Amino acid sequence: MPKQVDQPGRVVSRLPFSCVPLLWVVGALLFLFPGESDAQVRIRMLDGKIFEGRFYDLGDEYLELSRRMGTKLILKRDVLGWSSEGFDEKDEGGVLLVLESGNEVGGEVSFDTGTREWVVKIKLGSARYKDSEVTRTIQPDGTTSDDRFTIRKNFQSRLSKAVDGIRNGDPLTKKDSIEYLRSAGFFASRFLGEELEKEFHPDLRMLQLEQSFRMALPSGVSKSHPGFLEALTTGEPRDQVALLREVLLENGTDLYPLLGLLLLDNAQSSEVRSFSIDILQRTHSISELVKAWQVSVGQAQLALAIALGENGIYIGFSTLLEALELEEVGARSLAAAKLTEYTGETFGYEAEGPSDQRQQAIARWKEWWESHRAKIESVTVAAMEGRTDTIERRRSSDLWKKGLIALEDNRVDTAERFYEEAILADPSAMGPYVSLGELLYQQKSDFDKALESFSKALGRKPGSGDLVNERACYYHIGKIYSLAFDLGKARGAFSKAVKLDPNYSVAWYDLGQIQYDEALLNSGERNDRKKMLLEARETFDRGLTALKRYREGLVVVDRTNLPFDSQLPFSTRDHNKSLREIRQRILADLGRFRARVAAISWMIGDDKRVIQEFEAARMEESINDDLQFISRRSRARLKEGSDSTSELPGKGSEASKQGS
Repeated sequence: MPKQVDQPGRVVSRLPFSCVPLLWVVGALLFLFPGESDAQVRIRMLDGKIFEGRFYDLGDEYLELSRRMGTKLILKRDVLGWSSEGFDEKDEGGVLLVLESGNEVGGEVSFDTGTREWVVKIKLGSARYKDSEVTRTIQPDGTTSDDRFTIRKNFQSRLSKAVDGIRNGDPLTKKDSIEYLRSAGFFASRFLGEELEKEFHPDLRMLQLEQSFRMALPSGVSKSHPGFLEALTTGEPRDQVALLREVLLENGTDLYPLLGLLLLDNAQSSEVRSFSIDILQRTHSISELVKAWQVSVGQAQLALAIALGENGIYIGFSTLLEALELEEVGARSLAAAKLTEYTGETFGYEAEGPSDQRQQAIARWKEWWESHRAKIESVTVAAMEGRTDTIERRRSSDLWKKGLIALEDNRVDTAERFYEEAILADPSAMGPYVSLGELLYQQKSDFDKALESFSKALGRKPGSGDLVNERACYYHIGKIYSLAFDLGKARGAFSKAVKLDPNYSVAWYDLGQIQYDEALLNSGERNDRKKMLLEARETFDRGLTALKRYREGLVVVDRTNLPFDSQLPFSTRDHNKSLREIRQRILADLGRFRARVAAISWMIGDDKRVIQEFEAARMEESINDDLQFISRRSRARLKEGSDSTSELPGKGSEASKQGS
């Protein structure tokens, strides 16, 4: 009897076509040309975007969205929430084959070891797929042949059964249940949290922390450090801290959420927890510190209370009060010193004084705490939530403005005092820290304290309108490091500033200058220096683009664009005068940028680009002396017909001096 074959390895039917009813043929074709998988999960991202489809947990920091046109990796920490409601009924159960095309086929599936084909039984016979055509298989419980996990029918009931197996099952059932929940990963995390709220269980808590760790990982860390999480949970404390230091250098603030979670894990060593507290204190990560303080006890909670206090958040006051009654004199002395530092009060407490005298002082401390508790807690909540509508924030804002006015009048000490009072009024506000940092390094040359102030500002959760403050922090940190000639740290800070605001032209200029200086100081091969100079030129180009974009947005008010009733809330004359002054400053800045681009172009022998910059500056009226000088040199070199690449400088060459 003849076979009907669609393509090699895929046998459709062994019956003559004339014997096959039409509906059966249609049914067969559905298997021959399977459709793309129905949506199994709907995911909402932090930025509001929504994705639907087949999602896989890859067992690291990523989910994978599988679609017919390709796949998309989604960072777990960027997911706001997910739902599979309404999708369950579309899943008919059984094993699923995922083909190379992204399509899925399912039903009664078996594997023919003789032909190495997957066989899917249908009413007409069977559909066959070469093993090489099948990307993976998906079991009814959601596990896959390549160690992934995806949502399948009855997922919630399987989770409930696994949790019950952990709570009440025999050792083998418990082991299988743990493995299933671990495989379910991201998709089981929310359910684990709900179960722990009902009744605590150490194994469920362990699984929840494991998944929380994965959901807190920065992008790419599993690839750059294979086995990262395993090393954190099973390695030696000294090796764990060394690994965290290395990953922290690579990922910066992206690692802070994970450090906060490590503080919540009682199984972590004291070395790892101490390292995490130290980093979060020095980087002023208030939210992570507060969460860890809330669930900690003993010495760990005392350390976290002090770390919070160093950041102006005194929610750990009760922990310090408890430490005043400890047997250990050293702990009492430390707690008393910090309480005095944070509040300016002692109430006659002496760590080595008589017990009754200490108790009297502690009683007065408790009275102080009760009278100030509501305010301190409101400041803490505001700091964690980034709220800007509190009484403390409004008072802080008023004091900050007074400081700005005082600095305009050159009353530096008065401005500093207002900034400090603004910080005391609301330690969660970012602006006063930024202004204080600027004052300290620009007016008093106190670079260390300025860096501390900027770092504290960055530790605050940015609120509405804080982008300007955040970018300013990184810009001024870059300026301080550039003054100290620490070019690497300066470059990193300026890069963060322009990443926050691509239109931040002044930061583009300083970033380009750092890259330019690094090129001149490079003692490597000539081609390496040229590559670095080209990178610097590109940076100046991006700054030019930002400046031109800003310039185009300035609108001069005249009769052609006045409102029909001519009722403006400002003087058009004053408005236009201010705009003209701004435009003049922008023209001067455009000239500076173009001169830098021209200088680098001359150094690498690109004389045509020098002339282009000169002509562009002439058209926009931004020519300056430097640009004129460089253009004359380039025109002379073009006229002479000299080798355009022979002038690439070494250190100390004439070209590098001209560029400087």
